[in-house]
Amino acid sequence: MQCRNQPGVINSLCVLIREISSKDRAGAGQPGVINSLCVLILLIGRLIVCTQSAAQSGAPPIRAHSLYEQCPSLQTSNESATNAIASRTDNDAQKRIEAAAGLAKSCDSRAVEPLVAALKDSEVSVRLAAVEALGQLGDRSAIEPLIEALNDQDWRVRAALGHTLCSFQAYQSSNAALNTLVNSGERKVNDEGDLRARCIGILMVNQLRDVRFSRKAIGFLFTFLDHENAKLRRIAEETALELKNTRNGYHELIGILKQHNYPDFRRKAAYYLGKYNLEEARPALAEAATGDRDPSVQKVAKEALDGMKKQ
Repeated sequence: MQCRNQPGVINSLCVLIREISSKDRAGAGQPGVINSLCVLILLIGRLIVCTQSAAQSGAPPIRAHSLYEQCPSLQTSNESATNAIASRTDNDAQKRIEAAAGLAKSCDSRAVEPLVAALKDSEVSVRLAAVEALGQLGDRSAIEPLIEALNDQDWRVRAALGHTLCSFQAYQSSNAALNTLVNSGERKVNDEGDLRARCIGILMVNQLRDVRFSRKAIGFLFTFLDHENAKLRRIAEETALELKNTRNGYHELIGILKQHNYPDFRRKAAYYLGKYNLEEARPALAEAATGDRDPSVQKVAKEALDGMKKQ
């Protein structure tokens, strides 16, 4: 389905609505009205898909952001927090966003409850601001409601939740980022925004001090790299390249290259280590180029080494 002519879709909707209205006033037969309504429903569905596609095509590059530096301790006497709490229910969404930002800087424990409530705000931008603010505050009582918010329908909110949950550096939140956000389970990922949220989660998991989650996250990424949809594969490839800029990424790829049972995973690890062009990876690649038990892994490792020499 082509989405280039979105104004044309809207015009078609307007014409069809007028047509249905005129038929209804003229007492046209019911089958004709029903057929027009069916076409109308199809056009509305197309408009929704086109709008979502346009929003995703303008998505920013996938980057491995640093985890939030959370408040070292929380107080209960910050006057700015009192003012921000009062503004949280303002009818103006922009003021609610500003209130969340103010609460994030307050390091006041009273900010947690209104920010948790804002996770259910009708405006996506307000929910995003609340997620980010809770990540900066660092009060662990917010972890459970943040995990529940992973059901949010907007991928940008889910991506922000991955950043915030990992910033707690706690087993419960890190496990949720990996096994609820990143892991698609039996469900096939076919939506660009959904995959972006999962890939951002993979990068955030690889920023953790606790490395128990990192390799499994990369395993999910490797499955995304095989997606039959070229656009989704490109998102996964962008993420795999960005792993270089995480705390654990290239260390885990070296571990996968040396230890993983699946030749396909070892091939992918060798390929991206070559792309990173890091001297620290050279010994592992050299070892794989001559000693891996799978000839295809040896070939990719040798090509990675050759590529590093040329860069």
